[in-house]
Amino acid sequence: MQDVNPSDLTLWPTLRHLYPLWREQWRLVLVGLVCALAFTGLSLAIPILIQRTIDEAIVGGDSGLLLPFLGLILVIAAFRFGVNFVRRYSTARIGIAVEARLRGMMYDAYLRFPRAFYDRHATGEVISRATNDIYPVRYFIGWGVVQAIQSVMMLVGAAIVLISVNARLTLIAALAMPPIAVLTYVFAHKVFPISRVVQAKKGNLTEATDEAVIGIEMVQAFGRENDVRSRFGDRAEAVRVETMRQAGIEARFLPGLIFLPSLAIAAVLYFGGKDAIAGTLTIGEFTLFITLLLQLVWPLEALGWIINLGQRATAAASRSFAWLGSIKALAEPADPAHLPDGPLTIRLEHVRFSYGVGSEVLSGVDLEVAPGEIVAVCGATGAGKTSLLNLLPRFYDPTDGRVLVGGIDSRHLGLAELRNSVALVTQKPVLFSVPLRDNLLAGRPDADWADVLAACEAAGVAAFVDGLPDGYDTLIGERGVNLSGGQRQRVALARALVARSRVIVLDDPMSAVDTETERHLVATLRPAVAGRTVLISGQRLSTILVADRAVVLKDGRIVENGLPQDLIRLGGAFAELFGDETLAA
Repeated sequence: MQDVNPSDLTLWPTLRHLYPLWREQWRLVLVGLVCALAFTGLSLAIPILIQRTIDEAIVGGDSGLLLPFLGLILVIAAFRFGVNFVRRYSTARIGIAVEARLRGMMYDAYLRFPRAFYDRHATGEVISRATNDIYPVRYFIGWGVVQAIQSVMMLVGAAIVLISVNARLTLIAALAMPPIAVLTYVFAHKVFPISRVVQAKKGNLTEATDEAVIGIEMVQAFGRENDVRSRFGDRAEAVRVETMRQAGIEARFLPGLIFLPSLAIAAVLYFGGKDAIAGTLTIGEFTLFITLLLQLVWPLEALGWIINLGQRATAAASRSFAWLGSIKALAEPADPAHLPDGPLTIRLEHVRFSYGVGSEVLSGVDLEVAPGEIVAVCGATGAGKTSLLNLLPRFYDPTDGRVLVGGIDSRHLGLAELRNSVALVTQKPVLFSVPLRDNLLAGRPDADWADVLAACEAAGVAAFVDGLPDGYDTLIGERGVNLSGGQRQRVALARALVARSRVIVLDDPMSAVDTETERHLVATLRPAVAGRTVLISGQRLSTILVADRAVVLKDGRIVENGLPQDLIRLGGAFAELFGDETLAA
């Protein structure tokens, strides 16, 4: 999809961007349009038959025509009912299909977007654009577009019929059209800005709700219920205020779009009635005028609602299209290189990195990790450890310098191959709401179960799995809520071991486990990762001692590099970092 500036999107450009999605449902669209045309024709036929019934059967005194005309009217009405049913059903399916397609596009885009995108946007906003912002699009692209075409067909068809009967009376009835057009234009331009504001406020409300649910433990633990409730209340009130503003605009304009056709009917009643009394207009023709004008009230009213719905859809779609068109995934090479076989070397050359604001997090880092080597990355909080480790699976690209995996610049590798080769365990691992077995197999679904059991033994999962209600088939709650923090970390470590990735990145993987469990994990980790290249960070010296070598980051640079025991004896930054722990080492 091409780049989109949301401020440039109005109704017609939005339709242009939605057209490819609409076109995918061309069979249903064709059915809807054919039914709309048939419905229009049948709706025009009924008043014409009523006119003939009055003029030829009732006024003309030919009672033999009464039942045939009545029967024909009933048959046409029945056909119109069927056509209207098919039209409504097909347009509903169009809207649902487009909604599903657009939501799928948003979800696929979310999976491709770089980590930097999620650093800048709250979860609630991301969820809102894939939910709240799609509903108006569904109703507009499904019901609204075909209904608008049908309304225009009805207006044109009725105008042709009325002109053929009495051009003068048709002109009188048409005098209401210019005010309706002006009112519609003003209404559209007033409702669009407020519709965009309403969608944005709804996104803010979803964000507040999401944050409260995700952080419920901290909210309750620190007694922040009133603050969260107040924040939610403020955003809910903002939605209410803006929605009421929108409702006020609709209340001022939509009744006018209904009232003006009534004026046209009143004018026809007056002038047409005089013509009927004078005999220049038959009773049947007079009835035809009134019946058709009454039938036009809904199409005219529908156009007002459709414009309103279109403006809401435009406001919503502009937000979605803005992300689909402007957020770029990490660039992948057209002809990607491939990693060599065997253990992989990791090399960072003059790497600089920043998150786009503030000072650099990494300022010229040079580091080489030999194939099969375990290197610990140490440093105080904020030193850049996590940022450095996140460069390896290419969650971010360095702002300068290169990250080489297996001797190849990571930017020259396909993301799928790179990330299949780099397993990651974070301090706060994410588990899925599926059985424990499926969480363990997430990185390698076809793994032999013996390999899974061996990984669980090495990662300490086997120590607690028998205590779970259904063992390995226990359903893990959202984000692993029914496991302790240490248990989640052990499951994540086992998952990484099962994946058999040739590079393992462990970002403080034992921060939530007790010291006894940590000793067990340190003892089993080295043989479990034998032959793999490992980078590990941690806040405990006992975790770091599993490494062959340690480097210390300070102010975005490596200031020490060597064997952990040698760095302890050196008494420099490494020794200061772990303090009294070095005395017992």
